[in-house]
Amino acid sequence: MVLRDIPKLIDEPTAGLDPEERVRFRNLLCGIAQDRIVILSTHIVGDVEATCENIGILNEGELIYQGTVEQLLNMAEGRVYTAEISRLELGTLQEMYPVTSILTVGNSATVRFISDVPPVFQAERCRAGVEDAYLYLMHLEKEGF
Repeated sequence: MVLRDIPKLIDEPTAGLDPEERVRFRNLLCGIAQDRIVILSTHIVGDVEATCENIGILNEGELIYQGTVEQLLNMAEGRVYTAEISRLELGTLQEMYPVTSILTVGNSATVRFISDVPPVFQAERCRAGVEDAYLYLMHLEKEGF
């Protein structure tokens, strides 16, 4: 066996790097991974999206997902919505749905959230990202969502 055949484990490689260095390091990882196995342990979803073809997701030490990034995205497809609501409605929406992002401007908020069924208020379905899919998977595990 040659060293090239031994999987490389890289733990949180971009934590603490500025955005330019993160991109540079991710490009380096992609080059390394072309002809060898690289196991990347990270909490930074953008790093996973930019560098990985196959992923495994652990929840409390248990492997809850193993597959491609595209397969993970497909799990959440059709379940991600955005809505513009008043800041006063924000708490209610957060109680009803897993919220993946909030952008507030003045008295309104643009909210991105996950739902298995179309919401009862005005919302637009949008394309799922890796972070949406990850949070959807975590809610499936936690709530049987």
